[in-house]
Amino acid sequence: MLDKHPPIAIETAEPVSPFDDPEFLYVALPEAMRTYAPPLVGDWRHNLEGKAVLSQLATGLDASKGTEPTVIDLSGYALDTRQFIEQILGEGEISILADKPGERLNISEAVFAGVWRVKHYADGRLAHDYIETGAFPQILAEWSAGQDVPLSLPDTFPDNLMNAPALAYEIFSKSKAFVPGSEGVINLTLLPLTPEDMAFLIACLGLAGISILSKGYGDCRIRRTSLPNVWWVQYFNSPGQLILNTLEITSLPKVVMAAPEDLEDSASRLGEVLAQFTKWELTEGCVIGI
Repeated sequence: MLDKHPPIAIETAEPVSPFDDPEFLYVALPEAMRTYAPPLVGDWRHNLEGKAVLSQLATGLDASKGTEPTVIDLSGYALDTRQFIEQILGEGEISILADKPGERLNISEAVFAGVWRVKHYADGRLAHDYIETGAFPQILAEWSAGQDVPLSLPDTFPDNLMNAPALAYEIFSKSKAFVPGSEGVINLTLLPLTPEDMAFLIACLGLAGISILSKGYGDCRIRRTSLPNVWWVQYFNSPGQLILNTLEITSLPKVVMAAPEDLEDSASRLGEVLAQFTKWELTEGCVIGI
């Protein structure tokens, strides 16, 4: 399932200068970006159960600063209610795929940052289907903590490596010494690394079963390595060129997390959606003489 996300890239984008490109044929800037527009929900605006779920989410987002997340199990709701909720929440920029023996996760962020749709499969069947509010889905942190496998530096190294052996030693040392509060970033883009160096690092660190894709003007591709608390975090421009290549030593990269301001904004926007439903109901009540 993880192959639905692109693999780790090896080569960064070549720098462009007037000498390399005398006609100044720079990559075109993005012309548009995705913005949220409330969907037309038709007769679903009268779905009381769906509106109650949205109200719970708005309350959970508003109270999620330092408190427990709001979790709403969707398995007990009728199909039309789930469709109503899905249409209102939409699909945001972040998608998360995770695999481990007999289980897999499919998580997507709504257009409201900090609202997560979590589908947990076991033995090929949907075991849990729920919505959660918070900076990140709690199950992602739980699975990440359980993805480590015993790794050690190799005794011998392939030919044609330049800086990979010393870099691997640094990464292993930082992983072993990691404690919350000691987060760090190794910017591989600034280091002289050959494709052979990159291939060696990918093989040496391994890849665990967690892949995260964040889309905007370009992509941010994140993969959990098999080394504890070490993540590949790569940034691409809109044409798909790798422009920033990093390894983050952290329990979970910050780019995945919704900021407190995002949660507040999502609570406000969900409140506006609910207010619009109320306005429609009042308008229709006046029209039919209620």
